Amino acid sequence: MPIPGPKHDLRPGAKGAMSARLLAVVMLCAFQYWLLTSTVEAYNGGDRDIPLPALATSLVCFALGAGLVAAGELSAWRERRRPPPGA
Repeated sequence: MPIPGPKHDLRPGAKGAMSARLLAVVMLCAFQYWLLTSTVEAYNGGDRDIPLPALATSLVCFALGAGLVAAGELSAWRERRRPPPGA
């Protein structure tokens, strides 16, 4: 009976790449939170031209974050599909 392989990624640099993706997503979330608060403050201050560009910027940040998360999930999915060495 063969010994099952580990369930975590053994490729060199995989943990660093995952940490970098996580850091980028956290920074994007922090930027979106700052963008929301500054947009609401500007809108309440009477500046009505800010919300539309802020919405576009926020959507771009969301797309970048979703892409980073999807890339990480795809990488993990591919690693799970790969047959174990020696099999």
